[in-house]
Amino acid sequence: MHGHLRAVLAGATAAATISLFLTAPTAATAATPASPPAADGEPRTPVKSDDLDHPLGESYQAAREEALTKLLAGEARTEQRNGSEVVRLGGDRWVEVRQKPKTDPVLTFLVEFGTQTLPQTGGTPGPLHNQLPEPNRANDNTTLWEPDFSRAYYQELLFSTKKESMTTFYTAQSGGRYTVTGEVSDWVTVPYNEARYGSNTWEGGAGYQDFVKDAATAWYQAQVAAGQTPAQITASLAKYDVWDRYDFDTDGDFNEPDGYIDHFQAIHAGEGEEAGGGAQGADAIWSHRGYTYQGDYGQTGPENNRLGGVPIGDSGLWIGDYTTEPENGGLGVFAHEYGHDLGLPDLYDTQGGDNGTGFWTLMSAGSWLSRDPENIGSMPGYMGAWEKLFLGWLDYTTVKPGQKKTVVLGQAADAKGPLPQAVVVPLPEQTVVTEYNTPHSGEYEWWGGDANDLNSMLTRTLDLTSATTASLTTKAWYEIEAGYDYLYAEVSTDGGSRWTRVGSPLTGSSEGEWVDLTYDLTRFAGQTVQFRFRYQTDGGVHFAGAFLDDLTLVVDGAPVWTDDVESADSAWTARGFTRFTGTLTRVAPRYYIAEWRTYTGYDKVLKTGPYNYGWSNTRPDWVEKFQYQDGLLVWYVNDAYTDNDTINHPGGGAVLPVDARPEPIVFPDGARLGNRRQPFDATFGVQRTDAVTFHRNGVPVTVPSRPPVTTFDDSDPNRYYSAANPQGSVQVAGLGVKIQVLTEWSLIAPFTVVTVTSPKQR
Repeated sequence: MHGHLRAVLAGATAAATISLFLTAPTAATAATPASPPAADGEPRTPVKSDDLDHPLGESYQAAREEALTKLLAGEARTEQRNGSEVVRLGGDRWVEVRQKPKTDPVLTFLVEFGTQTLPQTGGTPGPLHNQLPEPNRANDNTTLWEPDFSRAYYQELLFSTKKESMTTFYTAQSGGRYTVTGEVSDWVTVPYNEARYGSNTWEGGAGYQDFVKDAATAWYQAQVAAGQTPAQITASLAKYDVWDRYDFDTDGDFNEPDGYIDHFQAIHAGEGEEAGGGAQGADAIWSHRGYTYQGDYGQTGPENNRLGGVPIGDSGLWIGDYTTEPENGGLGVFAHEYGHDLGLPDLYDTQGGDNGTGFWTLMSAGSWLSRDPENIGSMPGYMGAWEKLFLGWLDYTTVKPGQKKTVVLGQAADAKGPLPQAVVVPLPEQTVVTEYNTPHSGEYEWWGGDANDLNSMLTRTLDLTSATTASLTTKAWYEIEAGYDYLYAEVSTDGGSRWTRVGSPLTGSSEGEWVDLTYDLTRFAGQTVQFRFRYQTDGGVHFAGAFLDDLTLVVDGAPVWTDDVESADSAWTARGFTRFTGTLTRVAPRYYIAEWRTYTGYDKVLKTGPYNYGWSNTRPDWVEKFQYQDGLLVWYVNDAYTDNDTINHPGGGAVLPVDARPEPIVFPDGARLGNRRQPFDATFGVQRTDAVTFHRNGVPVTVPSRPPVTTFDDSDPNRYYSAANPQGSVQVAGLGVKIQVLTEWSLIAPFTVVTVTSPKQR
């Protein structure tokens, strides 16, 4: 545990200690209890997050979760704003929690690669589209392939209303509340080869951003070459800007243009790095969601809404948020990346671990399912209950502490049925106390936060009209991920439309000491300007952050004012920064959410799509298919955690399924079956499980049919935790909550009946 941080989690009836890492975890701190090694034979490339660092998106997600938590607790109400239901979190902070039934337009470019190269990335020219080799189906039943990846192919894959597509998936997933439409543009060519954009020598996705920029330029030039005028191009793009994603004018109206394309995706030629990368290998682009040039926040973008991004030629429209997928990407990867575009996080372990979400959700391995025996990833499974709750698409009932109810649930996949899709069981809130440091003077300091994807700002107007020389000084205590996260000082002379950096960006550590920082403002003498500190973090490791105290404006060698942060009435405007004592106490909500998963709709693929690499030593591209067991799936949602990276916190995560049978399946050689497969029988119910055989390098292990587990009972917090598989099992709340499955009816109008007992907590 880091020396400057102690976190204690105290519930209403229990206490626990949570270790949080604000520095890069060492081998010792990241260690987990001993367990047999997993033996999936995958992933074939290192696991990494496909949801890139994105301060705006992170703030959007956090605000939405805060609003949902308050709604569940009855602490907030929605109001209507131009067709959407919104929640006001205070001041000018609004959250859109439920949209009117709508169809969002998605702008899609098809992009192949040129012949130019960069010395530092090298690589071969291309690829162009339709250069993927046809798989040898005698040894490869995983690779998706088509003889012609044409514009028409993607138009049908993404937007068909008559067969499985992204349009029909989101229509079904949302129960008709939401879907997508759009037009796919024909292939355009960017100047450089794929290595220029996809090489892992680039840090922080810099090459990816250049790919989007060059794709936008190539597309615009192609439109001009085809005879389109700038006015016609602008008019054609305007239909893709109807949503104010981040409420830039803070009026609570999200259904208005903001100058940015609402949803943009670039489909690139070649295979994705996440699937091995094909001929390009590690130089291939990894499918992901990101934001272009977010470091230019406040400097570039549409007039009056400068959030960075790239312009689409001279159209006046910009691309900020985007997703990118490969030429032979299946419907699963498109639906998954679009889930990120809607604000959903990855639910798999993004730090190289292996949690228990498996194939149970689109936002984990559920994006890699299929009905086709010749590939994986061509047909996604549905999201879990929490994701639908997050998006406002879940029909649910609630059983509060002190209640016992018998609940009739419909199928999780039946979003239009008369029965609820899930039951939510709120639990007593937890108090998390985190000690960081001691202010330099007095009781308060400014703090920029300690999360991923931050874009925190502390702004003040400075009157330098009579100055000849000027500077701003501050005491600073900081632990910032070196080379990835930064504290910037910036000045605006035009009321905040454009910002100029002053001094050097701050990164690294002050080694537990308060140090002096000075920013020379002499070049702004004679003006009234806005000065701000801006703390920006990426989506990887985050540390304690930046702390400021005793800030002073010096003009012509004399202090004009000093702010010791002791007064709550401040001249600073804080957005993301907080006035702070050095110790943070927060309330962390938690709840169970149970859903009845059946082989219905897109969830039919749970019966045919889960797979196992059983012959990795002789046939590395060959999988065996098996079925996940239908039944009641119980999720533990715990806001004491910010992610599902159980490699760092075994037994706990933000959104994890509870495995009714947590003891791991082990092969004859002692290797443990990996956690995409382990939770195949995680469900509770009244039916016996099906027997399943898994192979490891051709050697089988058979899991026989097992009796049903009818009741979820969290009385013992370790009941569903296994020291033999700490990353794939869950430590529950230990409060005596019980959910018993009484019956499951699977014929006409399927339903299940459960009794939920939630003891009253003191």
